[in-house]
Amino acid sequence: MSTIAIRVDDELKEKATELYKELGLDMSTAVKLFLTQSVKTRSIPFEIKDSSADDLLNKRLTDLIMENAETMKTIDLDNSDDIAYLFDEDFSEYEALYGEA
Repeated sequence: MSTIAIRVDDELKEKATELYKELGLDMSTAVKLFLTQSVKTRSIPFEIKDSSADDLLNKRLTDLIMENAETMKTIDLDNSDDIAYLFDEDFSEYEALYGEA
């Protein structure tokens, strides 16, 4: 049996200890679970991502929608004219390149 010593922020340790206690685990068992799952799956057993990238993308999409809100058409899926408008596209530029379908 080996011993692993890690340094973590005091607040993080307290919060993790409290969480694991609520889950019926101690810190040692939680770390063993993490290591076991990592070896079993040959990966980090959770998704690692930069949420700031998602936040930036969401902000940019929201900004684009707001910039174009006045010219956007709302489609009522219960209205046959709106459905026809949605599918009535001009494919002439593609037909010129690829021929008619």
